[in-house]
Amino acid sequence: MKNAAHKILYIEDDPASRLLIKKILDRPPFQYFDASTGMEGLTNCIKIRPDLILMDIILPDISGAELTTKIKSIPEFKNIIIVAITGETSEESREISLIAGCDGYIPKPIDTITFADQILKFLEGQREEVSEERREFVRQRYQETLVDHLTSKVNELQISNKLLTERTDLLKNYSHKLEQLLGVINRLQVCQSLRQLEETLHDEIKTNLDFSRCIFFEPDFQKNQLKPSMACGIEKNKWNKMELSIDLHLLRTAFEKKHVLSFNEKSEFNRQLFTDIQKKLETNQFILGLLGNPQKNDPEILTKQEIHDLITKTFSDLHEYHDTDIEIIRDHLKEFMVSDVFTVGGYLFVDTKNSYDLNGSEREKSPSYDVGILEMLLQAASLIYLNLQLREQLKELFVRAERDAVTDYLTNLFNYRYLKQQLSREFDRARRHKSRFVSLMIDIDHFKLYNDTFGHQAGDVVLRNLADVLRKNTRSSDIVARYGGEEFVIVCPELEKEMGVVLAEKLRTMVLKTPLTDGKNLPDKKITISVGVAAYPEDADSPNDLINNADTALYKAKKNGRNQVQVYSANKT
Repeated sequence: MKNAAHKILYIEDDPASRLLIKKILDRPPFQYFDASTGMEGLTNCIKIRPDLILMDIILPDISGAELTTKIKSIPEFKNIIIVAITGETSEESREISLIAGCDGYIPKPIDTITFADQILKFLEGQREEVSEERREFVRQRYQETLVDHLTSKVNELQISNKLLTERTDLLKNYSHKLEQLLGVINRLQVCQSLRQLEETLHDEIKTNLDFSRCIFFEPDFQKNQLKPSMACGIEKNKWNKMELSIDLHLLRTAFEKKHVLSFNEKSEFNRQLFTDIQKKLETNQFILGLLGNPQKNDPEILTKQEIHDLITKTFSDLHEYHDTDIEIIRDHLKEFMVSDVFTVGGYLFVDTKNSYDLNGSEREKSPSYDVGILEMLLQAASLIYLNLQLREQLKELFVRAERDAVTDYLTNLFNYRYLKQQLSREFDRARRHKSRFVSLMIDIDHFKLYNDTFGHQAGDVVLRNLADVLRKNTRSSDIVARYGGEEFVIVCPELEKEMGVVLAEKLRTMVLKTPLTDGKNLPDKKITISVGVAAYPEDADSPNDLINNADTALYKAKKNGRNQVQVYSANKT
């Protein structure tokens, strides 16, 4: 009995790439399917249940990394094989793809001869993984939790929509509105930034909900004003300079637990609050919606233990966290989540005086179901907004923590731990590609004398100033690190030993010419440096040997009178 063909689904927006892969895989032992967008790929995945998915990481409607996370969050697809195939060849792109859930990473252009065998190896169990030190799996789990939470809320919204349709006398119109609403929510879910969410929400209301005028206002809490950032149905030269004076605190309380306020001449809430809107927009019949959180109760945030576990698992190889660090992060999150910036994204003005029904006929005021539709739309949009806000804030905190873990606090250069990691990686890379690189060991001459004479604070100024000189006079690809005390190390990939000596001499001269601080009481009347140079592969076979040999050359420079460059030589004579 023949084995069943392996179902392969290729998600790629480029027709030429799909055609090439089809020519290779549309034959036994494979059965080939494809999709041109992320949403189409998700639909096909559910329909055909492939054995392996090939996916471009850059898709027109959603990133491949996010689509991978979404697919693997579905229980029946938890163990499905996903391989990224892309023109992005950087190590960062590869790691992001694997962290998102991909099992492999194939860069373009592919080898058409071996490509089918590569796919078979993945089907047979071959997997690629990010190194253990990354510990990014925890972040993935956390992001999946956010996705699941958002999906649950949207499902609740859909159930509410169905219940509402059963209770309305305008079933046909309302059902049509609900279909539009679900389409809008689906498009909002793929937004990758707060600005994109605001623009998409505004455009969808303008396009699909048939209102004559729609304006998105951003709050200016310092000036207590609303300022338009997008508008339709009104001339740009009229709205782009408009500023509405309004009590933003009172406006915030007016929403209470609702996302939408419908205003007309018989409205019972504070009429004075909306005087400027009525005057400048020349209407007394409109809807005002809130993008954000209408509730004023304290938000639920992660406990200290949850934050501790998350950071420890994510950054355990880079940084040690103490209880005080956790408390500071938790307080920052709590403060951020009750701030106006987090809870209020903006206000949406919709003019209902001259809106239109589905037949294109003008109506005097919006039916009640329009308010309900906007309420549900803004509930879903606000949930997406708050999750985007929280995700961006957490990302900022984690990026800051990771940066601090590899950065020397005084000089803002890389620290000793990061230097060791990168030096080891550079050795591996150089061996793999048979390339060369140079290491410079730098020491400030007579620094102890300077510290003893002027004090440690003055010494810190010298260290920071020297760090600036080193940073500004090296390449962006060079690794400039503080080795400890007054010693610095520079690792220069793809640099010959002779050019390393030229660089060392350039740095020595720059320091000599740069007034790092007042050094008139020093032996040389100014701050100088000594530099030792060692290179791979001439001088060392391991990271430790390279550092030690550069240090040996540095010792020779200091022994011979300082303020000079010496090159390591195995010949001790």
